[in-house]
Amino acid sequence: MLLLGLLLSGCDNRESAKRYKPTGVEFNKKVYRVGIHPYLNSKKMYTSYRPLLDYLESKLENVEFLLETSKDYPTYDQKLYAGTFDFSLPNPYQTYNALQYGYEVIAKMKPDSVFRGILVARKDRGLKNVTQLRGEAVSFPAPTALAATMMPLLYLHEKGLDINRDIDKKFVGSQYSSILNAYSGDTLVGASWPPPWEAWCKENPQKAAQMEIVWQTQPLVNNGFVVRKDVDRAFAYKVARLLIELDSHAKGKKMLEDAGFAGFEEANNSRYDAVKIFLERYNSIIPKEAQ
Repeated sequence: MLLLGLLLSGCDNRESAKRYKPTGVEFNKKVYRVGIHPYLNSKKMYTSYRPLLDYLESKLENVEFLLETSKDYPTYDQKLYAGTFDFSLPNPYQTYNALQYGYEVIAKMKPDSVFRGILVARKDRGLKNVTQLRGEAVSFPAPTALAATMMPLLYLHEKGLDINRDIDKKFVGSQYSSILNAYSGDTLVGASWPPPWEAWCKENPQKAAQMEIVWQTQPLVNNGFVVRKDVDRAFAYKVARLLIELDSHAKGKKMLEDAGFAGFEEANNSRYDAVKIFLERYNSIIPKEAQ
C-alpha cells in the first residue's frame, strides 16, 4: 500500500506540474525502483535504507528512488528475476542468480567477514554439540537464504548430522522469525546471520540477554549491489560511487551505523565466482530433498 501510495502521489505530482509551472521548469523526475532482499522486517528495512536513498536523491538531479520491500524471500526472488527492480541488494546466492536475469554487479556490502551463518539458541538450552540437535526442530528463514540457511545446513552436515533425517527444518519466512522461534522454544535453535541478529538484539535487549550464538560458519562473499542492464551505465556508476564513499564522511557513517552495516565497496560479477564454487559443493553434498 505504501508503494502504491508513493506511485499515486508521483502521478498526482506530475499532473499538478502540468497545470502549475511557476518556474517554467517541467517536473520530469526519473523514478528508479530499489529492492532489498528481506533480511530485515519491513519497518526496519525502511528505517535502514530510506535515508540512504534520500541521500542519493540529494546528490543526483531529477531522480526519485522508490524503496520496495518484499514480505518474504520467494516474493523478492520473483520480483528480482522478473526484472522488477532497477537497483537491488540481493544476498550472494540471489546475486549470482541475478546475473542470468539481466543484472550486473556494480558494488557490494562490506566486509565479507560478517557474511557467515550463525545458529542461535536460548542459553538455558545448554547446547555444546550439534549432536544435541538430533530429533529437534531448527528454524531457517527460507531455502534461498545463503548465510542463514544454506551455509548452516552445510555446516551441520560437515559436523556429522544427516540433514534430511536428523533435524526437522522449519522455514519460517524471515530472519527475525527464525530467531524468535528459537527464543520462544518452538525450535531448539534458529539460523540467521550477524546483521539481523545484531539488530534484533539491539531492539530486544531483555530477550537477547537470554540468547547466545552457539555455532557459526566460515564467511563467504557479502551481499551484492546490482543494476539492471538497461539502466544508463554512467548513472549507475554514479550511484555506486556515492554508496562506496558513504563511509568517508560523517553523514554517511551515521547512516551506515543506523542501517547496521559497515558500508559498500567496489565489486563486479567475478567477485561472485566464490558463490558458484560454494553452490557446486553444496549441491554435491546436501541432498536435493534436504534443501
